[in-house]
Amino acid sequence: MSTSLIAAWSEAAAPPANLTVSEWADLHRRLPETSAARGARWRTATTPYLRGIMDSVHEPTVRRIALIKSAQVGGSECLHNILGYFIQHDPCPMLMVHPSKEVAQEWSKERLEDMVRSTPALDSIVSESKTRRGGRQAESTLTLKLFPNGYLALGGANTPNTFARRTVRIAMGDDVDRFPAVVGDEGDPAELLENRTRTFYDGLTIFVSTPTLVDGRIDTMYKRSDQRRYFVACPSCGRQDWITWKDPKHFRVVFDEKAASSARIECPDAEHGGCGAHLTEPMRRAMVAGGVWRPTVPAKEAGLIGFHLPAMVSTLGAVTLPDLVERWLAGRERGTESLRVFINTYLAEGWENRGSRMNPQSLVTRREEYGGENVEVPASAVALTAGVDVQEDRFELQVVAWGQAMERWVVDVRSIPGNPKHAETRAALLEALGRKYTHACGAQLPIHATCIDSGYATDEVYDFVLAYQSRRIFATKGIAGRSGEPIVGKPSEKRSGRSARPVRLYPINVDDAKSDVMAALALAAPGPGYIHFPLHLDTVDEEYFAQLCAEHPETRYSRAGVATHVVWVQDRDRNEALDTSVLALAALRLFNPNIRQMLDALRAAMPQPPPPDGAPPATPLPAPAWAPRPRVGRSGYLDR
Repeated sequence: MSTSLIAAWSEAAAPPANLTVSEWADLHRRLPETSAARGARWRTATTPYLRGIMDSVHEPTVRRIALIKSAQVGGSECLHNILGYFIQHDPCPMLMVHPSKEVAQEWSKERLEDMVRSTPALDSIVSESKTRRGGRQAESTLTLKLFPNGYLALGGANTPNTFARRTVRIAMGDDVDRFPAVVGDEGDPAELLENRTRTFYDGLTIFVSTPTLVDGRIDTMYKRSDQRRYFVACPSCGRQDWITWKDPKHFRVVFDEKAASSARIECPDAEHGGCGAHLTEPMRRAMVAGGVWRPTVPAKEAGLIGFHLPAMVSTLGAVTLPDLVERWLAGRERGTESLRVFINTYLAEGWENRGSRMNPQSLVTRREEYGGENVEVPASAVALTAGVDVQEDRFELQVVAWGQAMERWVVDVRSIPGNPKHAETRAALLEALGRKYTHACGAQLPIHATCIDSGYATDEVYDFVLAYQSRRIFATKGIAGRSGEPIVGKPSEKRSGRSARPVRLYPINVDDAKSDVMAALALAAPGPGYIHFPLHLDTVDEEYFAQLCAEHPETRYSRAGVATHVVWVQDRDRNEALDTSVLALAALRLFNPNIRQMLDALRAAMPQPPPPDGAPPATPLPAPAWAPRPRVGRSGYLDR
């Protein structure tokens, strides 16, 4: 027998090399052509913080892994590398679960098949969807990928069949904070997923998600784990710690006021064991390259480890400290829902609804004068929006003036009595919406956009909006249970009576809109987001503030005690002040003004005082155009 044949047999009979996930990825993985790397070989050194996460699957006592992560840190590719390792190097039965069956199918088409095609080590063993006629090889499907000695099943957390029948060694849940609270009559889908691995002595369940709520599913798992953090070392004093957004006891991000380019990492001061050094973006990247994962507390459950991965440790693409600070400043100016997106998707922290019951009496003392006599709109405000709530015997109207950074001033609150189904009542509403308000500079400002709730007298509201939509009057419908989505969603087309022309109905995410209003009420001092109340309006009274504080948020929990969603509970019958505040906010979103440009235009349009004797006449400032109206719908008929 030839020596070469014996060598070949020996090589075939030898056990596979003892590789870790990160070593396998560096050896075999190629990134898809559709990725930013465009087919390049995977290099763990590019994202060094992923090494410890990937290789934790080899720790012998680990049965569950919880990864709470931000966007743009490579978390998805980390999961892909773990999948690829077990498919090619350590094959076994596996189950991957997404929030819904549709998401699982999209992931299979767009990500999994792309990964398999791009990586020769996987492409050679994962069976194709179709075999040659007469072949006996089992076929893969969109939701079941077959390979020697194992398979990968895909499913949605909203389908009980996903968790039925199969017993697997490796189970993965992606985006678990968006799993439903329960699936059918079976219970918590996260627990059902873990149960699929119970019969394997080396079974492993991996949960990955960007967080949503404090005490949500991934946040709860991480808090019960050993809470691993990515430790880096200060190049000045050698202190080893993790990076936070603003905690002075640890490395934190600091910047000069509203100057994103000045962003840097600050080492804690001497009182907290640091040197106070300011570390620039290149230094941050060098620190991350030498970092290491360490547990920070004893785990509350045996076999459960957790990783917290915020964007401050990311070394991917354009993620930099100035970029993060710029996003933070923009989110703070845009309001609560944008700030929540930043906290969830960049800091990898759950959002906490601090809006317990507001005390209306504490708001009464906030009433103030907006300027001189007869001034209705203060100097810092310029864009006016209105919210109209429809009751059986009246319209309720509130007009809000907006300044920069979402600071707002209530300028009008009134009831328009009469049945909204009667033409004369709607005529009175139109007259009220046509009123102009005196600015501190003397200008008369119109209402720029209005949102009307269409829950009552729906056909009449549609007719009214259709007749006067050129004045930016929009029909809306409040919808609960859409937390995390935009305040105003994509419109649907509705037709009223015999009219062939559709009315666009805009859905309002009332959960986050109310959170925005309550967060503004909770601010202690004027500034971004603050709500001012006028002293001269008799209608802004104790009843108004009671209506404004008529609801409070309550967190709902699953049977396992995991926070799943927030609902708003009404404490009294009348809440029109809160509803019209939400509608005025929605109108601002639809109007989408450039506040600074509008203020400049207002100042430029005002008469200039005469120059002093002997001085040359001042050159008048060009008047910038007012913010353009947004196009509404494909036809753009509101802009004609």
